[in-house]
Amino acid sequence: MNRLVGGVLVLLLALPPLWAEDKPKEKDKDKPAAPAQQYKALLAEYQKAERAFQDAIVAAKTPEERMKVFREKNPSPRFAPKFLALAEKHPKDAIALDALSWVVTNGSSSAGGKDDTQARALKQLARNHVQSDRMAAVCQSLSFGFDLAGDTLLRAVLEKNKSKEAQAEACLALAQRLQRRVEVVKRLKDNADLAKAFEGYYGKDLVAQLKKADAVKVEAESAKLFKLLADKHVADMKLDRLKNLCQMLSYSGGKGGEVLMRALLEKDTRREVQGIACLTLAKMLKQRADTLAQTDARAAKKVRAECEKLFERGADKYGDVKLAFGGTVAAKAKSELFDLRFLAVGNKAPDVGGEDQDGKKFKLSDYKGKVVLLDFWSQY
Repeated sequence: MNRLVGGVLVLLLALPPLWAEDKPKEKDKDKPAAPAQQYKALLAEYQKAERAFQDAIVAAKTPEERMKVFREKNPSPRFAPKFLALAEKHPKDAIALDALSWVVTNGSSSAGGKDDTQARALKQLARNHVQSDRMAAVCQSLSFGFDLAGDTLLRAVLEKNKSKEAQAEACLALAQRLQRRVEVVKRLKDNADLAKAFEGYYGKDLVAQLKKADAVKVEAESAKLFKLLADKHVADMKLDRLKNLCQMLSYSGGKGGEVLMRALLEKDTRREVQGIACLTLAKMLKQRADTLAQTDARAAKKVRAECEKLFERGADKYGDVKLAFGGTVAAKAKSELFDLRFLAVGNKAPDVGGEDQDGKKFKLSDYKGKVVLLDFWSQY
């Protein structure tokens, strides 16, 4: 009996420490989640809202309905302040960079310049994360945009970040931003309606700054940055990234893009890069020639001559090089050569033929001397 009582007493004496161990666990329930957990939960909440938003877009039956869904259910404007608040509350935590990156990538500087979420995120990135080796991805998302805060961040990364990849992406993004700004600056000064639309989206202060900008100087700086990219940073960029870049610049490279493509073609030792640069440069010149044809036929002819040689060089020397979005340099160059020789602005149209709606065969030459409207369409 004494043994039984003694055993119970020993057991009871052992229980208080167990209760004491349980108390911290109860308290832990009241503690706020760690920043990483908060970010994960917020991201999951956003992804759920984004799926609902996409479903609503698909379900909309008219352009008006889709626009209404976009205005009312687009989750990005609602979540950007939440991600920013998380970063501002924990500025020294590693998760702050993830949260700020989300804001820069998914947020917007709209609302007539009244929403400063994007600007605050850019300033915090410049203040706390300029030297992070994870800034390369952030820089990629800044290639679009006109805000000066974005320019400031990119210049800081280019100057202070030790990561070669981050430097390359900062240089590229800044060059692209300035190149796109050139066209906007020119158009804003001559188009009051466009200026008003920009004010509604970006705010009057930014539009006033853009109007004061010297397009010639902006374009010169962009070209200088593209050359710096080619001379110093391209070697540190991955091949797939360069392929995507070249094909992207073929649509909006401007003079700076031409500078980069010429440098890649003549100085880069990688055959894949040379091939795509050759094709891209030819496409850029083709676009420039089409524009010149409206005002300076002689200059357009000279540019087309160089363009044709580049397409031929690409097909002959780099024909088997594969493009980032399918096909080869040879296939694309031959297609572009046909357009250049037969479909360029100012050239004689090829004598195409077909059947009319009554099954009667015809050729374009049958309508020589008459005004002809060609309507190209397709149906899936």
